[in-house]
Amino acid sequence: MNKIIQKAKTGHELSKSEIVELLKDDSINQELFKAADDVRHEFVGDEVHLRALIEFSNICRCHCKYCGLRAENTNVSRYRLNKEEILDFAQKAVGYGYKTIVMQSGEDPFFTANYLCEIVRDIKKLDVALTLSIGERPREEYEKLKNAGVDRFLIRIETTDENLYKEMHPQASLEKRKQCLYDLKELGYETGSGCLVGLPNQTLESLADDILFFKKLDADMIGIGPFIPHQDTPLKDVPHGSFELALKVMAIVRLLLPDINIPATTAMETLNPNGRIIALQSGANVVMPNVTEGDYRKKYEIYPGKICINDTPAKCRGCIGGKIASIGRTISTEKGFRVRPLSLNPSPAGRGKINIAKALRKKMTPQETKLWVYLRANRLGKTKFKRQYPIGKYIVDFVSIKNMLVLELDGGGHTIEQHKKYDKERDEYLKSRGFKVLRFWNNEIDKNIDGVIEKIMEYLR
Repeated sequence: MNKIIQKAKTGHELSKSEIVELLKDDSINQELFKAADDVRHEFVGDEVHLRALIEFSNICRCHCKYCGLRAENTNVSRYRLNKEEILDFAQKAVGYGYKTIVMQSGEDPFFTANYLCEIVRDIKKLDVALTLSIGERPREEYEKLKNAGVDRFLIRIETTDENLYKEMHPQASLEKRKQCLYDLKELGYETGSGCLVGLPNQTLESLADDILFFKKLDADMIGIGPFIPHQDTPLKDVPHGSFELALKVMAIVRLLLPDINIPATTAMETLNPNGRIIALQSGANVVMPNVTEGDYRKKYEIYPGKICINDTPAKCRGCIGGKIASIGRTISTEKGFRVRPLSLNPSPAGRGKINIAKALRKKMTPQETKLWVYLRANRLGKTKFKRQYPIGKYIVDFVSIKNMLVLELDGGGHTIEQHKKYDKERDEYLKSRGFKVLRFWNNEIDKNIDGVIEKIMEYLR
């Protein structure tokens, strides 16, 4: 069994049968958790990213049998925050030191894409990364929200077992759920998903399929939580899921997707008083404290027994900060974008981005074409450059992978404030992955190409 763990640790690949073997065998749990923690340390480091969770509406049109917010539950005291309340919580979160805001709600049709875009633009003025978790929307709405500034999108699939999905999600479609995830990836979002462990009639084989789906999707964040029955749902009498099994699924996800962000979920701490810390020592690197204030925390009851519902956001942050320090880890001061090692190849799910890059190569601007004459075929100091090349969620104009150098050409539109902000975020993302970014104006290419080449050569030297 240790050979399978070592294979996953070094090669980040496993077959379905190998995953099932690991899930079956509890005698190797500590070795599995240690391997996941080692991979976490190697690929994402010892910093823990804190992400401020704002639960802005508990109104939901869906009928998920495991969720306390399901439309049929008449015992829920429903609420929806207005724009001013959401912004107030976001501003306070920034004051506590958070670098990422996570807006989460039920599938509430009241929050149209246009209304959400207004809120998004105001939150982005706070210089934070922004995640949405609002469920299934048409692709054009995802695109509109991306253009407004949303960086990440979380949409949990819960299970990829078609029969189980149909049983747990009346009036919903597994294929539609998957398509939403593929749309988000193609639109350039950092895309998150996840699954519940312990649903009735769930098998180890279906959990293995879930893990392999996350691998195929090349998800940027995966949240794993044990199923916890809610008293006002059809699953009220079903036993809760296993904390240990949920931890194993999470650890295997870390081994197969070594560079992604994995939260230590609050559901784990509902079942185990030290659940989040144990998760952080078994592959996780993210914690999402709740910054929603007042009774809203109690009313957003997906499952019972949620932790910290009576604590203030300041107390929550201090508490988790102390726990993180107790295991020798530190809180990150960065926004926590995924940093993909260049040695890890994108999965087939990322082909949409590659196809866009190919199309852009056929529509290069006159300035890009002019510079490419100097860069192509290793002409510039025998340095190999690629054009219109995907790096994570962006497509850069030119890049030398060996020298970790990105060249970007800007036209007059880049003087617009909104575009300048986009360029800054783009540069920060590329720098977080180890790249140096050199920017040139189109008129520099037109009027002083020799000066541009000299600046590039100076950096290469």
